Amino acid sequence: MFTHRSTISKVVIILFVIVLVVLMAIKLAGSLEQPLEKVTLGVETSLLSATVLVAQSQGYYLEEGLDLTLKMFPSGRDGFLAMLGGQGIDISMVAPTPIVFSSFQRQDFSVLATFVYSFDDVKIITRKDSGIKQSIDLKGKKIGLTLGTTGQFFAAAYLELHGMHITDIQMKDFKPTALPQALFNHQVDAIVIWEPHAWQAQQLLGSQAVVMKTNEVYRETFNFMVMNDYASAHSTTLKRFLRANLKATTFINNNKATAQAIVSEKLNLDSDVVAQLWGEFTFKVMLDQSLLLTMEDEARWAIRNGLTDKREVPDYLNFLAPQPLDAVKPAAVSVIYQGKNHYED
Repeated sequence: MFTHRSTISKVVIILFVIVLVVLMAIKLAGSLEQPLEKVTLGVETSLLSATVLVAQSQGYYLEEGLDLTLKMFPSGRDGFLAMLGGQGIDISMVAPTPIVFSSFQRQDFSVLATFVYSFDDVKIITRKDSGIKQSIDLKGKKIGLTLGTTGQFFAAAYLELHGMHITDIQMKDFKPTALPQALFNHQVDAIVIWEPHAWQAQQLLGSQAVVMKTNEVYRETFNFMVMNDYASAHSTTLKRFLRANLKATTFINNNKATAQAIVSEKLNLDSDVVAQLWGEFTFKVMLDQSLLLTMEDEARWAIRNGLTDKREVPDYLNFLAPQPLDAVKPAAVSVIYQGKNHYED
């Protein structure tokens, strides 16, 4: 009896091992049949990019079958224009203003999703010796900013909020990375800039730095962008990409200290600085109606101020690609749209 039971046990163990080996072989064969897909993402060197930095660090892109390369740019606009120019960027990230300016010229790109927003990221910083103590003091002053970016629209919105016009200041165009030094060198009286360059300007100026109150002006969003041709040919890739970023967003919101440490290392920023600025950002993958309204507002501003020769506001529904996010997380899409845009599975 004992020998019979022993024989049965051995058979069961052997069968278990065979099944395990077969399952491992199937899994290995599947991985060999589906090699990692290479994707190049244009990334702004700022805290706005925290989601993708965390996603890559935690291996979420690899989990989704993506071999993601991050190509860093000083601004989202630079990465977005590189994508539009066919410079090897598959997906880019950018705020609404460059989207609006480009929408007057072409219609071959789309917003895939918003992944972070902030009411405090963009700031106006001046020097104590500039004579600027309140908003009206900006009138006639030299203001450094980066044309064609959120900084330009932000400056106009701030001035209008305080009863002035963009023509009431002298705009001086600088690259984002050059703005802190321009303010320090007295080339301008104030700058309109986002993080971490705003923090760098404050460090450079020390006790001379003055940050004006501006958090009532504008909700800045950062958005994933794709060319329509790429989107049509890679709908599954985009769903995987979004899933990885949804995982990263969950990780960020549940593991703040670890996420901050990752971003600090990736951007080579002091961890205390990252911790101090972290609360200015809300990390959330979504596509909502307010993005449409923001782009429409900015388009009307551009038309009103003669920044384009076009006279009609584009239909920004035609610049949204909600299907991939809708397929991955329907609750994240609150924008109202009909039918399919650029995607067919």
